[in-house]
Amino acid sequence: MLASMTGSSRKRGMFEEPDMLAKRQCVRNPEYQAAFQMFDRDLSGTIDLQELNAALQAVKLSVESGTPQAVFTKPFNPNTMLWLAGKYARQGGGHIRLQEFCEMLQYLESVKNIFTQIDTDRTGDISVSELSRALKLSGFNVTGLPDGGGDALSLAVAEKIGRAYDADGNGVLTFDEFVQLRLEWDSYLDNWAANVAPDSNAISPQQLLAILEAIKASLEPLHDLAFAPAVAGLSGFSPSSFLGPMFYNSMFKVPRPFLHSTAEVLIRKCAGGGALLTFEQFCLLMEFLKEQKKKFTAVDQDRSGAISLEELGVAFAQSGLPLPLEQLLAVARRYDQDQSGHLEFDEFVQMMTEISNF
Repeated sequence: MLASMTGSSRKRGMFEEPDMLAKRQCVRNPEYQAAFQMFDRDLSGTIDLQELNAALQAVKLSVESGTPQAVFTKPFNPNTMLWLAGKYARQGGGHIRLQEFCEMLQYLESVKNIFTQIDTDRTGDISVSELSRALKLSGFNVTGLPDGGGDALSLAVAEKIGRAYDADGNGVLTFDEFVQLRLEWDSYLDNWAANVAPDSNAISPQQLLAILEAIKASLEPLHDLAFAPAVAGLSGFSPSSFLGPMFYNSMFKVPRPFLHSTAEVLIRKCAGGGALLTFEQFCLLMEFLKEQKKKFTAVDQDRSGAISLEELGVAFAQSGLPLPLEQLLAVARRYDQDQSGHLEFDEFVQMMTEISNF
């Protein structure tokens, strides 16, 4: 029986990782050593992004062997590759040494085992219902959210989470898409655990701000890799689809934290008017932020880190809500809390929180 995901026991089920001792000893694994030598094609003693891409494709093929996915083989998702490089490339330029490469293969092996357990019908991908079951086994109390709804809500939550990582939009998660889900949520879980007492399952706006800033800091290596020259040659890489929900200050020209008022608004919205945010509500909040980040980057075409009145008008028109100039001005002034004449990401989030449903 898997433990409930509360306090220090939160990481269970599909979020289990190898312990520290296993990580230190994994470099002795002869299969990992052989793989390192095989993919270190330039004999540099490290694995660069292009070599990593080849290694990950080999892992993907091994996972999909004997399933329908093997018939329509696709390259390993480049965005997922960058998440892995950000986690394991502990030196500049995205190069991975032997120790980190072995740790990465060990991590992928554990994720592969979980993936195959969830993929009960052996199709080579994970459906919404399979993801919902995995979340339940991991201890996510999705039926305890304010909306109620039992299994119907559970499926809705799983669908929302799965859709965020379904890069090709085919309604299921392939192995590389599932790996990206794991990598992102590992960051969320780690930073929740580091900022919330083990016996607490609800946080205040100030605690939410601390967690969001910690998540943002943990993603900084990904920002450096995302715009490295080596990435430009990766087929299928898209900076706009790669951005995590907290890249709002490392990606653009407006480096500042979330406003406290933004945290309050988000908690009230996600907690059904309450003043504290539970862990399950926090999980939904992170997916909401990810959705809003994609909308924000799509509108912020000049990559300034803020949305101008003209860009806001385009966004409203694309949403089927064209507004006259005077109404646009009123909307902008209402949410432009720092009176900059533009909407930064946290101000944009406040606006979308009021007009969107989780």
